[in-house]
Amino acid sequence: MMECRSLSARHGTFALTGVSFTVPTGQYGVVIGPAGSGKTTLLETIAGIVPATAGALLLHDRDVTALAPEARGLGLVYQHAYLFPHLSVASNIAYGAASAEVAESVARRFGADALAGRSVRTLSGGERQMVALARAFARRPSVMLLDEPFSALDPRRRTVVRREVRALHREWGLTTLQVTHDFTEAGLLGDIAILLDGGAALQSGAPDELFRRPASPYIAEFLGAENVLAGQVRILEDRAPDWLDGEPSLLAHGHRAIEFTSGPLTLSTVGDFPAGAGYAVIRAEEIVLSLESPSGSARNRFRGIVSEVSTLGALTRVTVDIDGVPLVASLTTRSAKELALAVGRQVTASFKAVGVHLC
Repeated sequence: MMECRSLSARHGTFALTGVSFTVPTGQYGVVIGPAGSGKTTLLETIAGIVPATAGALLLHDRDVTALAPEARGLGLVYQHAYLFPHLSVASNIAYGAASAEVAESVARRFGADALAGRSVRTLSGGERQMVALARAFARRPSVMLLDEPFSALDPRRRTVVRREVRALHREWGLTTLQVTHDFTEAGLLGDIAILLDGGAALQSGAPDELFRRPASPYIAEFLGAENVLAGQVRILEDRAPDWLDGEPSLLAHGHRAIEFTSGPLTLSTVGDFPAGAGYAVIRAEEIVLSLESPSGSARNRFRGIVSEVSTLGALTRVTVDIDGVPLVASLTTRSAKELALAVGRQVTASFKAVGVHLC
């Protein structure tokens, strides 16, 4: 287990402030955030390279806040590898390895065995990263810290190496924390995601929870939510959740029928959110486009005009103008072609009440 309890640190003029999160034993945590948010400083504080100024760090229920880096039993891989320049590839991997057998095994799994006799000075950026990963894993640490470990790899190698990292993590029961800018990678690898910005942890939880239920409009926009609307929340006290017949107070269980108004749009949703000002987040993949009013259970249906069509490979993003409010939908390029979507075409945009998240 890795637990940060209001962890604070200072590196030059930058400060981490009261960072708290938990990565349970054997799980894979990912740290995401904009450039300069403190992601590398967080890893260095956990590693003991940057001393904590307040709070506590627990590794496997042991308070290691005051321990030296070498006493924490963890591995650290930087984005820029930082290999020993005077040693060969094989000697780099063997340095501090749990055994010669482990060093040989991880070198082979990362494809670094083919580089064994070479000087690290002759390696490409991607090759250096493979060697750095092999060296860190050869130590068999119980906790692994990874700072953008795949950024220097080409797409094919990235897929292979990422798979091996995840496999070793599972086989050895490691507790891992990785910094990444890649949201897809965060979703593929992470059991726990931590969003860091300005030296503070804004939200943590399962990656899917962060993406679908962001805690603020800023987080929603950072995580790529295309539709973030400011408006007013009104609780429909006289209705049961999802418009069921019955006594609302008995049926609600914390989830009430809600009406959200943003300019000319009035959205239906359900949840537990106070009346007053708020934001509605609708991810683009939640919105279905059709030429006519569709059948189905979607509570929200709006007629509008296509104002933009943007195709990137198998996905197409379509912006629909609804009385001056743009809504962005994401659909397959095949579906967009079948609907003959083009600028100026009239369509219906629909989405379910549960597809609207309030924050």
